[in-house]
Amino acid sequence: MRIIAVDDEPFALDDFQYTCSKISGITDIKTFENPADALRYAQIEKVDVAFLDIEMPVMSGIELAKRLHQVDANIKIVFVTGFTEYALDAFGVDAIGYVLKPYSAEMIEQNIIKASHIMDVDSDKKITVKTFGHFDVFVNGKIVHFASAKSKELLALLIDRKGGTISTEQAIGILWADREYDESVQSLFRKVLKSLRVALADADITEILIDARNQRSVDTSLISCDSYALLEGDKKAIKDYYGQYMSEYPWSNETRKRLNAIVKEANN
Repeated sequence: MRIIAVDDEPFALDDFQYTCSKISGITDIKTFENPADALRYAQIEKVDVAFLDIEMPVMSGIELAKRLHQVDANIKIVFVTGFTEYALDAFGVDAIGYVLKPYSAEMIEQNIIKASHIMDVDSDKKITVKTFGHFDVFVNGKIVHFASAKSKELLALLIDRKGGTISTEQAIGILWADREYDESVQSLFRKVLKSLRVALADADITEILIDARNQRSVDTSLISCDSYALLEGDKKAIKDYYGQYMSEYPWSNETRKRLNAIVKEANN
């Protein structure tokens, strides 16, 4: 995997290169203080992942990301910043993630693993679901955006069920555990479901959602998913798993325990 890092502070680039030296699977690292030099390099050499500082003089990391994608739309962008408010801007230019300074080798490695998952998508399956760490969905390597956090969580819940159906009442009981099951929360659920359908339609993947007689599920045959692969005993998935599963959702703990047990048994 060929990686570039761009930061106007030389010591930050030295730290990044040292951090990456502890991570296996990286074949080449190039660092640049000048964004224009990085852009010229990408025009000549294939770049897999670009770690970009956001605040740089002359050309910001966000602008550089846009220009890199004009050169090669398949370059995976990760923003490196000390400011969390830049997160939304990062995803606005199809970044796969961001890491906050000061960062650890684990933070860098998690984003490299995410990039690797995207690049390893089975050519017969354009839909890739990442559940290790945080939950994300990709179509042909590009992240799917959800207007509502709850609509994304609903899809995550269906992915967690691995093809099993879930009713409206069951979904509400999980997504709004502190709410009574009344007309108000049912109306809220219908809005969330509609938002999910819109997000899937925008990404041209409506076929993954199965909705019949108040029972919803996902068509797992259309999805390439890291946790599904682990449950099937895939050695690469077992190696890539680092103990976190859909960590933003408390209801995911049971599946996380199951994955942990499988990995522990495989490593014994």
